[in-house]
Amino acid sequence: MTDYDALANKLMGIKKASDLTDEKLANHGFDPVTFYQYVKVQVEVEVDNANVELRKRKLPLVERVFIPGFQGKLSLTFGTEFLCTVELHESKGRIRAVIFGPPNRDEIARKDFFLNPAAANLQGATVSAGEKVAVGYSPQKIAAEIISGLLMGEFA
Repeated sequence: MTDYDALANKLMGIKKASDLTDEKLANHGFDPVTFYQYVKVQVEVEVDNANVELRKRKLPLVERVFIPGFQGKLSLTFGTEFLCTVELHESKGRIRAVIFGPPNRDEIARKDFFLNPAAANLQGATVSAGEKVAVGYSPQKIAAEIISGLLMGEFA
């Protein structure tokens, strides 16, 4: 479970966030759409957990945004600084999370969560400095990384 208390303290400048604990890897051989639905549910749970700690410190909250141009994507904001979109790329077997931020809503971080290592094709992949890759995570771990990344403005 992500320690939102520690993340909120880091945002306040009190102390650094602790490392995320490792969770079980996801099982393979499943329906990507169903898996993405589980991820969306877990993101809502993580948002609720994070907002409890953020509210205690009177910091901006993580909110779900329904943007017409982003149908099919899960869109979240943290204050007025960061927008995060989470989208299923079923044909490529991945969930992609992208954080946009200041100064002009430019892409500042990206992370691909591959649902099937065979679909990852990591040898042929070109990974830039701003792009992170994760293979075979559980919905809970993906949701925790997305919310943690949104709060920090970068993916670990």
